[in-house]
Amino acid sequence: MEMRQLRYFLAVAEAQNFTRAAEAVHVSQPSLSVQIAGLEEELGAPLFDRLGRRVALTQAGHILREHAQRVLREVEQGTQAIQALTGAERGRLLVGTLSTVNAYLIPPLVSRFRQRFPQVQLQIQARPSTDIEADLLANRLDLGLCLLPVGSERLVTTRLFEETLCLVAPAGFQRKGRRMKMRELAGLPLILMPADYCLRKMVEAECAEAGVDPQVSIEMTSPEGILEAVKQKAGLTILPELFARHRLAGGALRIIELYDPVPKHPVGLVHLANRHLGLAAQEFIRLCRSTLADLHMEESRRTTGARARIPGAG
Repeated sequence: MEMRQLRYFLAVAEAQNFTRAAEAVHVSQPSLSVQIAGLEEELGAPLFDRLGRRVALTQAGHILREHAQRVLREVEQGTQAIQALTGAERGRLLVGTLSTVNAYLIPPLVSRFRQRFPQVQLQIQARPSTDIEADLLANRLDLGLCLLPVGSERLVTTRLFEETLCLVAPAGFQRKGRRMKMRELAGLPLILMPADYCLRKMVEAECAEAGVDPQVSIEMTSPEGILEAVKQKAGLTILPELFARHRLAGGALRIIELYDPVPKHPVGLVHLANRHLGLAAQEFIRLCRSTLADLHMEESRRTTGARARIPGAG
């Protein structure tokens, strides 16, 4: 079994089509088919069900995919470790991040990272916190930006900041003042993420602490989609404040701060224990901290300025 065969196999598994897979790995389709056939012969089991132009993994194919991904990641990480030792700045860095954090932190962060490591291929994958943990444990990610605490002792965490939640309402929402006690959420129609999402669980925990049973009228998986629904006056929502403030342009939304208690949760960087972190990963962590500090400073200036312009604000 050769590394090349594993790469070809994973390309077919991803594309579910031999022709598209061949284009992705830059070989002819007949050559690719020969390599896959040789791999199946060596393993003594078919890896794909041929369904016309489309292919699907067999049970044996699913087993091989999991191990092939792990093998190739291990080889790639070994290469990166050697490159770091020799001062090379190449390779690939895979980072999983929360969708909300991805919206405000990642754009300036990747710009700074690109300037520092122009030859490193950076891949950012937005997904739920539980999926990030699973992918880190399966060695499919180098780093994760997710909610804390995590559920496995095999993961090392570095606390970065506390993400404060706020109520987001349509501009015409009748509410005096910029703040609302948590218990006043009772009876308001809320648009939240599904019940199995970590953010939803944290919102429910904060509501329970305040003695509120949230009235969830709509469930949606996309934070951006939720805000669009709020703009259309389908309900209100509770989302991270930094994420919401970066989407206030146009005046269709307003933010109301929640308190008593202030709902917040920790966000941190996570990686697999005993995992070598190359120079690029270490620099990503450093840039993550500095970019966050700049964002919070910018938000503090904006908030202070806004309050100064509103008579009696405070």
